[in-house]
Amino acid sequence: MKLSQGILSLMAIAKPLSSSASSRRRLSKTSKSPKATKDSLIATVHGVGVANDALVGTTTLRYNPDGSFLVSLDILGLKSNSGTVVITDGTSCGTISETPFTKKDSFDGVVNAYAALDEGVSRSAFRFNSGYTSKYNMGKSMIVYDSSSAIVGCGILGSDVESKVLKADMGTYPGYTGTYKPSGTVTVTFNDDDTFTFQFKVKGIEANCSGCGIHIHAGTSCATHELVKGHGWNSVYVQDLWTAAGGATYSTDSKGIADGFFNIYNGYGYEENKHHAVVIHMADGSRVGCGVLM
Repeated sequence: MKLSQGILSLMAIAKPLSSSASSRRRLSKTSKSPKATKDSLIATVHGVGVANDALVGTTTLRYNPDGSFLVSLDILGLKSNSGTVVITDGTSCGTISETPFTKKDSFDGVVNAYAALDEGVSRSAFRFNSGYTSKYNMGKSMIVYDSSSAIVGCGILGSDVESKVLKADMGTYPGYTGTYKPSGTVTVTFNDDDTFTFQFKVKGIEANCSGCGIHIHAGTSCATHELVKGHGWNSVYVQDLWTAAGGATYSTDSKGIADGFFNIYNGYGYEENKHHAVVIHMADGSRVGCGVLM
């Protein structure tokens, strides 16, 4: 008798629980939250004019459900502690248009202002609604002004990428007339913190070269020696790790083939390293191979 009473009591308790769970299920089906998207654009910003040659970084637009977007800066090389950022109707940094591209909020110099540290670094952000979706902002110019309203930087908005991988097809260094004929690829895969894996698979270079250098350089072309420039790194954030001590080396076998990788950080992310030259050095430090990251 006591056992049957216990079973009945459990059944009585179970009914409200089942009803409550059913209510929660109905609620989850009828209540809808805004769907999160990865609708975003990014512009790689470079300095305008010789005086701003060191300026580099990115401006990113990330869209909200109401059509507004967050504009975030990650720029260094600024010479002014403050300034503004404006989206214009231009589509080139060669011939710059200063006409704001907006039909809602105004680039009034307050909402779109940025601040920079004495080191010339800005990680500012602001919310804006131009009335245009990412489709229409695609390809438009992002102009960076200093505190005197002079243009110091420019970039073109493009699609943000999720898989941040760059590759360079290696060839002969400009001006090299020796017997080696470098070929192969360098692949650079970025992590969320901008550190990256530098992977190389090259041949046609010096045999049995142990601990020889391979680096990303500051230049963006392999057309001439002058355009390749020296090591590429951001001295505000990190020391030059394009050294043997930093692990930026390769070793070849008896056939002049190198296949390996190392992890490194040069203070720049995917966008800033894109289009930069990769250089293969021989044992004596001379340059034998070159390719551009794409």
